[in-house]
Amino acid sequence: MNRLAQDYRGWKALGPGGLPANQIGWVITSALRPWGRDPLDVSGDDPAGDDVHRLHLPDRDGPRPSIAPYPIPHRETGADADATRVADLGSRLRDAAEGNGFHLDRSRFEKRGDALFCTEPGTAWARHAHGEIAHVHGQGSMHVVAAPADVHEIIDRGWGERHPLAGRIGLPDSYLFLYAPRTDDEQAVVEQIIDRVMHTAR
Repeated sequence: MNRLAQDYRGWKALGPGGLPANQIGWVITSALRPWGRDPLDVSGDDPAGDDVHRLHLPDRDGPRPSIAPYPIPHRETGADADATRVADLGSRLRDAAEGNGFHLDRSRFEKRGDALFCTEPGTAWARHAHGEIAHVHGQGSMHVVAAPADVHEIIDRGWGERHPLAGRIGLPDSYLFLYAPRTDDEQAVVEQIIDRVMHTAR
């Protein structure tokens, strides 16, 4: 029983996101764990398109951050991004929502907080997400709905990973978790990915 209590406390410490922040939510996320997939497996995600139009990213320095063992909420367990970086990412989404076919609304996936939506999604993966293409977590990590052809590059270069339930329980197969940026250079790459997600959603 003590082990279960510790697991519950560890889950609660991640903060709310997607499920009720109580024992019921913990039971649900625990039941979903066996449904999880390898978030780093890109064997079925060969990039498509010619070299000019393909997404090109630098390698992310250092090891990947530690990720909590719960599918919901999907979060890092290491140091959070600087508060200024988190605010800047939120501002980036707000700026993107000013016209150009995008808007902010409550996240369908997180059930709280703002997310960037493509008002008239033109691609299958964006429609699968009902237009929601990006949201920022309080720690600076993000979830984005990427073009399937970009999944391999984002994961292989170390910038993120699949949600463990992507392609299951209604989540798009290209629903990705982007790691919180630690430097200005990393912030620039994350913003490049956001721009790419916006460009490919329409």
